[in-house]
Amino acid sequence: MNREVWDLLDENRQPLGRTHFRGDELEPHTFHTVIEVFTFDPDGRLLLSKRHPDKTYPLLWEGTGGSILAGETSRQGAVRELKEELGLYVLPEQLRFVTTIKRGTYFLDMYCLVCEKPIDFERLSLQADEVVDVTLQEWETVLECVELVPSVRERLIQYGHLIRP
Repeated sequence: MNREVWDLLDENRQPLGRTHFRGDELEPHTFHTVIEVFTFDPDGRLLLSKRHPDKTYPLLWEGTGGSILAGETSRQGAVRELKEELGLYVLPEQLRFVTTIKRGTYFLDMYCLVCEKPIDFERLSLQADEVVDVTLQEWETVLECVELVPSVRERLIQYGHLIRP
C-alpha cells in the first residue's frame, strides 16, 4: 500500500520545499493542508457520510474530507476526495471556498458544493475503508438529530452561515 505524501508548510502556510509521509511524526512547527467539503442537493439538504467503524470517531457522520497530496492544490484535493470517497465527479470551479482554519498540525480549507441535479444514491460509489453509508439531512435538523464527529459539529455551528447555500 502506498503511503500518502504531503507538502510541508510553515505556520504562515508558506511551502517549506519538503514532503512528509502520512503516519510519520511531523516535525515541530510544520503543517499540511486538509480539505472538507459540505455537499448540498438542489433542495438545500446536506449530504453526510458515515465513517468506517475502524476509523477514529467510528460510525459518526461528517462531510467529505482528507489530506491534500504533494503537488495538489487544495481545490484539486477536494475534487479528488469527492471522487474517491463518494464517486462524485465535480469540476474544481463547482466548489465554493468557505474559509481556512488553522488546527493543530494542519490548515483546513472548507468548501461548499451545491449539486445542480438530485443526488442519485444508486450512482454513488462509497470508498469501502472510509465510508459505510450516506444520508441527506435538512439543515435545520442536522445539529440536533445527527450523530456528528464533534469537530464537524463545531464547524457547522461556527461557520454554518457561510457554508449554507
